[in-house]
Amino acid sequence: MKQVVIRVGVAVALGLFLSTAVAAAAELKLGVVDLQRALNESKAGRQAKEQFKVEFERLQESLKSEKDELDRLKNELEKKSLVLKEDQRQSLADEFERKRRGLRRKLEDSDADLRKKDSELTGKILRRLAVVIQEIGSRDDYTVILENSASSVLYGSESIDLTAEVIKTFDDKN
Repeated sequence: MKQVVIRVGVAVALGLFLSTAVAAAAELKLGVVDLQRALNESKAGRQAKEQFKVEFERLQESLKSEKDELDRLKNELEKKSLVLKEDQRQSLADEFERKRRGLRRKLEDSDADLRKKDSELTGKILRRLAVVIQEIGSRDDYTVILENSASSVLYGSESIDLTAEVIKTFDDKN
């Protein structure tokens, strides 16, 4: 008898819990946004990508002449190493090594500059996208809007994907 009362109590508690969970789920409104897609497809994102590309090409062009000079020195060293005196060969090898280290430093600096520029451009756009997402969430009574990435959302119906709306609203505002 005691076991029957316990089982009935557990069943009633479980029933109340499930009915509360179902009612809460009925009020829950979810949305997902693919921020990478919004970044790539928005007008500001495309402009930032173009601006980054121009900066990359500018840096690449500025380093090209130094790389060509380094290649020329390497070829000269390889061709003349047997006919040059030891001190001349060593001087040419030292010059090559100095220029190689200088170019490597410039490449590292350029890479760091490009990463910083990309981070700045992307960060500004992502902050503005976040404002638009919050406005859509508030306006349309969303409970939660998640980022739709492979690591955070394993499955999401197309019906809850707000990316296109976010891009349109973002582009209209900017």
